[in-house]
Amino acid sequence: MKSTWVKDAVKLLLYRLVYWLVKCVPATPRGRRLLLVKTDEIGDYILLRNLLPLFKQSERFRDYQVTLVGNEVFRQLFEACDAGAVDNVIWINKKKFRSGLLYRYRLLKQIRQSGASVAVNLVYSRLFRFDDGIVGVSTAVERIAMAHNDRHTTLAERRLSPRNVYTVLIAGGEDRLFDACRNARFIGQLLQLPAAPPASTRLACTEDISWRKLPAGYFVVFPGSGIPSKKWPPAAFAAVARHVKNTYGLEPVVCGGPGDRADADRFMAAYGGPVIDLAGQTSLLQFLAVLSGSRFLVSVDTGSVHLAAAVGCPVFALFSGLHYGRFSPYPMEIAPHFFPVYPDDIDKMRAMPGSYDFYTVPIDALKDIPPGKLVESIDKNLPDLLHGRVYLPVC
Repeated sequence: MKSTWVKDAVKLLLYRLVYWLVKCVPATPRGRRLLLVKTDEIGDYILLRNLLPLFKQSERFRDYQVTLVGNEVFRQLFEACDAGAVDNVIWINKKKFRSGLLYRYRLLKQIRQSGASVAVNLVYSRLFRFDDGIVGVSTAVERIAMAHNDRHTTLAERRLSPRNVYTVLIAGGEDRLFDACRNARFIGQLLQLPAAPPASTRLACTEDISWRKLPAGYFVVFPGSGIPSKKWPPAAFAAVARHVKNTYGLEPVVCGGPGDRADADRFMAAYGGPVIDLAGQTSLLQFLAVLSGSRFLVSVDTGSVHLAAAVGCPVFALFSGLHYGRFSPYPMEIAPHFFPVYPDDIDKMRAMPGSYDFYTVPIDALKDIPPGKLVESIDKNLPDLLHGRVYLPVC
């Protein structure tokens, strides 16, 4: 544990050195320029993206040139659907930003020299090593963020982060508030709107995938996760898929990115029957189209569940219970077709809100959820979905 802390502290000291080197680069604010920072993952972006146009529509920033600093994992989606919301984009490769000090310096220098007069951090779980550092090096005189709970911030991060990065902190709501609602509340207050804007995640997908020749009735299995501790056993996914195939006659389609190839292969080996394999073979927009035509998605807690909910695909997903409320369950008015499954201990905690601390839940708790519990949820809700008794999210 001590060696881990020391390693993290050394990394943060290097980040802080780069931070101050960039702060020494001569630069000044250039007129009406707004910098928006959104560096977290694709699921987080889904919970915010419909609010982005409000900045250029607002009385406050209508005449501003707007630059977004965005995580390149959602670049394809942004360029297809949201490019008109801002004037410029600076894309960040977070892996390089973590490991390459020269890449980090050059990117931060570019941001500093963009000459922002106002900077807004759109990330709730913000960190110095990513978004706080980006805002801090900017030339913005006014630097705005959500007030947040830093209980999951490492001790090294708390001690080695620069102080007073922000000039304004706006209450983001309690930790259990659903993030799309938090974003709407924050932006509504920031833009001084009379009421919080609707917290919609609705996304229209028009990508043509007819050449894939998918069957009329299929469901998507997404067995991978970028966080190993969030994975569910391949045999468990296979047991659920066999039940759906045998009971409802739907065909399994396995999906995932290039990094999910091994998980897809393990699932298919455990399933032991014909599977349509699209893992690593679709672009992000094609994957959205696959979800749009699917009867439902089975997944663990990944960005795929938010993509599915946004295009109206019913979701049966496994969650540990960590950050309960922030990312699941979905509010009924946003996605009534979202069916989260939690470990038994979390269900007991949910029955007594306020009595338990969901921050203490192990991130890998979902691995112990038995296949039968997910099957029970599917059997309870899927017949209505198959008979058309499902409603799309409210716009």
